[in-house]
Amino acid sequence: MARAPTFRPAARQRGASIVEVMVGVLIGLIVVAVIYNVLIVAEGFRRSTLGVADAQMTGQLSQFVVGRELANAGNGVMSGEGVDALARCDEWRLRPMPVLITDGGGATASDQLTVFYSNSPRIVNPVRVEDPVQPAANDPIIVASPNGFRANDWFVATDRGTNCTLGQVTGMAQPDNSAYPPAAAGGFVKLTFAKKAGADFAFPTGTSRVLNLGANMTRQLYAIDAAKAQLNTTDDNPGLAVAATPVPLAQNVVLLKAQYGVDTNNDQVPDCWTSADNSDTCGVGLDFSASEFQVVPAPANMAARIRAIKAVRVAVVVRSEDVAKADAINATLVGRTAWLFNCAANDATCQGRMQIDNTVLQDYGRYRIYEATIPLRNSIWNAS
Repeated sequence: MARAPTFRPAARQRGASIVEVMVGVLIGLIVVAVIYNVLIVAEGFRRSTLGVADAQMTGQLSQFVVGRELANAGNGVMSGEGVDALARCDEWRLRPMPVLITDGGGATASDQLTVFYSNSPRIVNPVRVEDPVQPAANDPIIVASPNGFRANDWFVATDRGTNCTLGQVTGMAQPDNSAYPPAAAGGFVKLTFAKKAGADFAFPTGTSRVLNLGANMTRQLYAIDAAKAQLNTTDDNPGLAVAATPVPLAQNVVLLKAQYGVDTNNDQVPDCWTSADNSDTCGVGLDFSASEFQVVPAPANMAARIRAIKAVRVAVVVRSEDVAKADAINATLVGRTAWLFNCAANDATCQGRMQIDNTVLQDYGRYRIYEATIPLRNSIWNAS
């Protein structure tokens, strides 16, 4: 009898089904999405923090450099006699204007600052001319000063009227005339020089003066290149044969504004703040626009007008390097405003305050505003 065949059950299959695989992939994708979201948020915070830090460093640097220059403004050119001697020079760049503000034309347009001071380490007052000279021939100038002048020093010679000329010392010697002995009161020195600017005229003896500006006479222009959002500085020395090229000082500077602090009652304290325009904000009937300080011939009250400026306040608006993506997606800066030179109480009557809008705050960057008030100490100390 034949034996019936024995059937064994098939071995049970082991592993993941297609459903399980898809569920695992889905969970993995969710985890990856969460991780990427965390990274994106973290990167956003990092960029925001770095952007704010960059803007702060840029603003602090710009404020420090400009503030330092303003603190030196007028050094060596703001003595009482220096202002009177040079205030009416026909070469307006030689006038003893410590800070010249060129108004940009509105709250959202940058101003320009030109700072002027002497670097002479010894002579800070004009010295007498003891012998008439003719600059057209570059005749040597004999001055009543035994020292303080060195080769390559810049100087301004003036007849204390409208005639001024800029020169650079090429050599010094003891006058060969017995009328100028070395032991005479104060002593004398004969300066040979290269003439740089000014009209051809004679310097009368007794009334004429020479002011030493030092070898590194500073007349520096600070301005914003709006296309590059860049703060530049330019050497504005009128004796340069070729105009200097602007030198970048800081990037991402979008606005520079400045105002004069004017002393209206002659107590050596600024009691009025005004833009460099002809708005007569201070109510004293004076025009503080740059063109007024450059006008030729200068008005008789030019020295008094220069002395009336006792301080300058500056506002610098800087932005971050990168655009804040979250702001670009979720918000708009249209209608966003900020105030410059504002009072603590945000008072609408606050003198000189300015409002800036999305003309400046326009690209979703992180913005910071830095302000400083700098007394023109040389103007205050040398008041007369």
